[in-house]
Amino acid sequence: MNSSLSIGLLLLGVIWPLLLTLMLTFRGGRSLAQHLAPWAALPALVACFLITPSDVHWDFPGLLLGSALGLDATGQVFLLLSALLWTVAGVYARAYFPLPEQRSRFYLFFMLAMAGNFGLIVAQDLPSFYFGFTLMSFAAYGLVVFNGDVAALRAGRVYIALVVVGELMLFVALLLAVQATDTTTFNAVRIALIDADNRDWIILLAFTGFGIKVGVIGLHVWLPLAHSVAPAPASAVLSGVMLKAGVLGWLRLLPIEDVVLPEWGSFMIVLGGISAFYGVIIGVTQRNPKTLLAYSSISQMGIITLFVGVGMLAPQAWSIILPSIAFYALHHGLSKGALFLGVGILGDSRRRQRCWVWFGLCLPALALAAAPWTSGMLAKNLVNSSVLYAPAPWSSFLPVLLSASAVATALLMARFLYLTRPAAKPFGLVPVTGLVWPWMVLLLAVLLAPWWLGSSLPEQAGKLQMIKSLWPILLALLVTVMVLKMNVFHSLRPVPAGDIFVLIERCFKPLYCMARKWLDILCFCSQIWQRYLFLMIRRVQNIMASILTLERGFTLWSRAIYFVVIIALGISLITFTAEF
Repeated sequence: MNSSLSIGLLLLGVIWPLLLTLMLTFRGGRSLAQHLAPWAALPALVACFLITPSDVHWDFPGLLLGSALGLDATGQVFLLLSALLWTVAGVYARAYFPLPEQRSRFYLFFMLAMAGNFGLIVAQDLPSFYFGFTLMSFAAYGLVVFNGDVAALRAGRVYIALVVVGELMLFVALLLAVQATDTTTFNAVRIALIDADNRDWIILLAFTGFGIKVGVIGLHVWLPLAHSVAPAPASAVLSGVMLKAGVLGWLRLLPIEDVVLPEWGSFMIVLGGISAFYGVIIGVTQRNPKTLLAYSSISQMGIITLFVGVGMLAPQAWSIILPSIAFYALHHGLSKGALFLGVGILGDSRRRQRCWVWFGLCLPALALAAAPWTSGMLAKNLVNSSVLYAPAPWSSFLPVLLSASAVATALLMARFLYLTRPAAKPFGLVPVTGLVWPWMVLLLAVLLAPWWLGSSLPEQAGKLQMIKSLWPILLALLVTVMVLKMNVFHSLRPVPAGDIFVLIERCFKPLYCMARKWLDILCFCSQIWQRYLFLMIRRVQNIMASILTLERGFTLWSRAIYFVVIIALGISLITFTAEF
């Protein structure tokens, strides 16, 4: 495809959602914009299939500090995932929100976040990436608080606070990174970071800033809070797409393929492993399916974090590890998006209708559990092959860790399927055609993903690989049956969504109450003091007014003469008294 047409198609993918957002703000174009909004991601989706990544790169010296747009192989995978999920979620949202006012408000934030997401994927320089990342992050706040209830506003406060902290850290990291080179392109910055004096500070700031979006353990608290209150189409893109923007930020900025980073690599492996199991341990206690899926995302993003750490330890194998990370992100995004959209249509109380939805949910759940002949099996095989390049002792420890993680993920998905079983309480909306068919399209994408991108799947699906993929599921099924017979979950209280944040909130609540009490006392004292000061000022003003009135009276000659006579008589009387 011609390079000018390719870059034009990429630009259209970013600009078109912004134009539709602008149309939504005008009453005359609002109706047309609502009809076009569900398909706002189509230009970007078309670009994924028509553009050859190596042929697309264009510099814009006059834009921002000098911008560059392009699409490499990694960006193409992330753009494919994003464009497909944004399209399906946009079409789903049209039926999810029956009122035009609701649709307009939702699509306003939805398309702003979409434009930022597409912009950061095609950006090849730091300012453009940061602009897109910031637009996506702040626009997503409108999706989190969309319902407007107390829980949504609380989740929004936590989310926006972490977003502001993350954006500040990224801004400082990007400034320090640009300081090390004369350009702002990612390639030049990565090379300059190899020998930069402040390299560790840049990595720390970038890891934390992007880690908030990824949901790394300790920075993950916004995820379960936001997913439990956000509408289903918003949750689908929050988990399926926006989490991956943080991963892409790591891949773009950090000098992973150029230098060995043993300390940072080990740190990310440990943190990723903790996230992988922490998400499962907290997730299995949940009774809200959306909250459980949020903790599942924390667990799965922990696996991706772990393999970014492996790349830091083995840069010589980065050309093998990077495609594995990209495919794992694609697999997780499609599967998690399908699960969230499926949860949104569990509102029918009829057992037969619920059965069809439940069977549909089984497909992405089995894919996340890495069942045979699914994208999860291919993703698992790819990451397992990457472990071979890790140095000792990680090369011996990580295969065991990944096997345990596979069992843990299967257990979590078994818990999810139990919560959404046909006999469970209805959850979400009643399935209608406008909700079901976009969800079915996404299920089809989950089913075909390993065949689209994994041409070697038949070779990888041999007897040995089938057994490796099947035994964690069988073990998880056995454990699930035992747990159900023991009736464990009925007596187990779910960990509150937000876990660490809730714990910190409870620990600081007495201090907060004490501070609030003293603040109320200070406010009361301040009000009394202000009242007293006001009365004193009024009294002084009255005295001064009396003096001025008296002074004006003395300006009359008759009164002045009377006053002089009275003073003279007084002095005479005092003198006469003193003589006797």
